[in-house]
Amino acid sequence: MQIGRIIAVAAFALGLAYLAMDGAAFGESTPTDASALPRTQDGKPDFQGVWASRWLSPMERPAEASGLVVDDAEAARLVDMILTRAANPNQLDPELAYPDASELVRVRGEHRSSLLIAPENGKMPYTPAGLAALRGYIGGADGPEQRMTTERCIGGVGWAPLQIRTHAMLRRLVQTGDHLIVHTEAYSDVRLIEIGGDARPAAMKPPAGDSTARWDGDALVVETRNFAPHLSTHGIVTVMSPDAVVTERFELASPDEIVYRYTVVDPAYYSSPWTVEYALTRTDEPLYEFACHEGNYSLEHMLAGARVEEKRAAQAGSAR
Repeated sequence: MQIGRIIAVAAFALGLAYLAMDGAAFGESTPTDASALPRTQDGKPDFQGVWASRWLSPMERPAEASGLVVDDAEAARLVDMILTRAANPNQLDPELAYPDASELVRVRGEHRSSLLIAPENGKMPYTPAGLAALRGYIGGADGPEQRMTTERCIGGVGWAPLQIRTHAMLRRLVQTGDHLIVHTEAYSDVRLIEIGGDARPAAMKPPAGDSTARWDGDALVVETRNFAPHLSTHGIVTVMSPDAVVTERFELASPDEIVYRYTVVDPAYYSSPWTVEYALTRTDEPLYEFACHEGNYSLEHMLAGARVEEKRAAQAGSAR
């Protein structure tokens, strides 16, 4: 099957003690009836198909939420609050812009108020350096390198870890005995994940990092490291240093639901590891071409506007 351009052929580099302690990095999950899962010819869970991730839950837990897991009534209240905020033209929130979703994240039937499941307080554990990187990533205008890769139409929502955006949240998974291909509709991102194999040299840093995988029972665990230092690979509330390590876990909860979980270990930007979990749901919707280029046109005007503001500020300062 012709998927498009290949972002990265990854390498296998396991060894984080945090991720080796009886699955503690990922927590416990409800057992799945293994006999009911679709399987490939070699007996592995079959992830192939098109999957959606249209959810309204923000990355961090809202102050209005009583906890991570909420009941139907609270879920409806939070949805109403989020959609009201999204409809407010005077409030810029990139996580909510034109949301193509109408419900909170559901995982194994549970409503979740946030994507973040650890730390327990539902807040990102930024270090001062991480906060500085985040502010520069969202608001920097010194040059195009400071702007988000999605804004520059380079891609990123299909890189590790998989990001939820407000539109084009369909992904096609193609699976062989030794590879998993993840094709994300948004920005036409494509990842080729090798299952097993040898690590690339650390000096080789593809834009999406090096991803490789291993089977942990019926779950596919993917580790990504060696991110390119000149590209920010995530957006809105997620930034990572080049030394970050991302460990993803794909697990079928049913024939129509993949529980997707990832943990980021990045001491430079975060004071502790943090974990996100959400579900991918099977769909028969088609994927379409994502011909992104508008951001490259607007980028020129944003940078030119920043130079005008700097000139005005300099003139005002000299006139005093």
